[in-house]
Amino acid sequence: MPILLGIALQMRALSMLLDMSSLRRPIYERANRIFMVGLIQTACGVGMAILVDLFGISVGGTLPGA
Repeated sequence: MPILLGIALQMRALSMLLDMSSLRRPIYERANRIFMVGLIQTACGVGMAILVDLFGISVGGTLPGA
């Protein structure tokens, strides 16, 4: 879920940055902040997915071999 939210925020920022109004500083800065939040959100989601895979936690909440 965090990965999807991060991607959605990045897509929103990209659409804002491609608009002509992004040439105005406040709009550019807002789009830049949204993009960075999306980037951090996506990175956290990927990190969580790696940890879940590393520790072998399944969707049911049990460890393999337990």
